Amino acid sequence: MTKGSSSRIALLSGLCAVFLISGIQVGTLKASVLRSIAVQNESQDKSEVRTFSGKVVSQNGEHYILRDEVNDVWYHLDDQQQAQKFLGKTVQVKGILDTRTDMISVREITELKA
Repeated sequence: MTKGSSSRIALLSGLCAVFLISGIQVGTLKASVLRSIAVQNESQDKSEVRTFSGKVVSQNGEHYILRDEVNDVWYHLDDQQQAQKFLGKTVQVKGILDTRTDMISVREITELKA
């Protein structure tokens, strides 16, 4: 073996070690990220059902939202078919709010009588 080939072998061995260690770190990182996502999903699944009040309005003629005029906020509703039935009416929505998207996962919508 020549002097040049042994230095090349050493260089290749070093590079292989770096890639191997990097691969292990990437695998660890992926596992960490997956655990984090699972914990987030689990915490969202355990969110409590809350009650929201407001008027169902059409955002663009096709998308229905809950407009809470008292608190000056609006929420997306995941059940568009059910929301459409209450267009223009003041309602009470029971569901779980995803605070990242302001989307209510609707459990029930009932009309409030004035």
